[in-house]
Amino acid sequence: MLKVLVGTKDISEFVSSLTWSGDLGQAARKVEFSYVQSDSMQKVNVSLGNQVRVLYDNKEIFRGYVFYKEIDTENDTVRVTAYDGLIYLLKNKATYNFKNITADAITRKIAQDFGIQVGSLASANLRQKLIVEGETLYDIIMKAYTNESKHTGKKYMPLFREGKLNIIEKGKTVVNYVLSSSENISNVTYSESLENMINRVKIYDENEKYIGKVENGEWIRAYGILQDVYTKEKDKNAYTVARNMLRGIEKTLNIRALGNVDCITGMAVKVKDKATGLTGLFYIDSDTHTFENGQHMMDLTLNFQNIMDEKSE
Repeated sequence: MLKVLVGTKDISEFVSSLTWSGDLGQAARKVEFSYVQSDSMQKVNVSLGNQVRVLYDNKEIFRGYVFYKEIDTENDTVRVTAYDGLIYLLKNKATYNFKNITADAITRKIAQDFGIQVGSLASANLRQKLIVEGETLYDIIMKAYTNESKHTGKKYMPLFREGKLNIIEKGKTVVNYVLSSSENISNVTYSESLENMINRVKIYDENEKYIGKVENGEWIRAYGILQDVYTKEKDKNAYTVARNMLRGIEKTLNIRALGNVDCITGMAVKVKDKATGLTGLFYIDSDTHTFENGQHMMDLTLNFQNIMDEKSE
């Protein structure tokens, strides 16, 4: 059962359809809904800045703020778009000079400065120097966690839950739901690509002197050399960073299936599809959930590789 609250007002009965979505590159999760303008709804008066909460089976799945409102006088309909708290990381810019500090400490400092509540932050060990000027809070935090990712090989992303900023280890949580062609999948599109493959990384020091390389010989023999270069950074293991830069074949699934609210960007999910023969663990890079006429469907973009929205200095 879906419930839509604007402030303290329950407008569920007036909402004809609602989409709830997220994307690795979009960062902020979004809710879009429409309703027919009526005497009853005019008493609610959805306005820019209003808080919107969406509950599914009494569990909060979204908390955000109205950023866009469109009124169609011909059809007497109102369309509303709300974003979760990550929108404020995207819309605010700042300048910082961080020294000898970890990514989670950087995140806490930014959150404190901008009055953002913090939930759980992925722990970080790398102490780093990070100088940023006039950059979005989102980019600053992701730069810090990109540096941590080079050190650990783990992938990170921000996620708002119940109004609090969390940094999660992307793909660590596996949804307790199997996408199966015999049970809940209605359509699958599968693609493979070499466009972002990196099968060799050459390593240089700060004086451009060659140090060494890491490579995947099997990929080179099959597809030819696709090389990147890496300049060694202080306090980072050059070979570890270079190894984490290797990229294999990108395998992407676009799946339409019966909805499950746990299947959101940043999670991992198991797939069993007879048509493509694909079985295994995939990572959710984007999701769109549609609630309409009492039915919940979802469109997911799944990746065979676990990637993050990396931001370089």
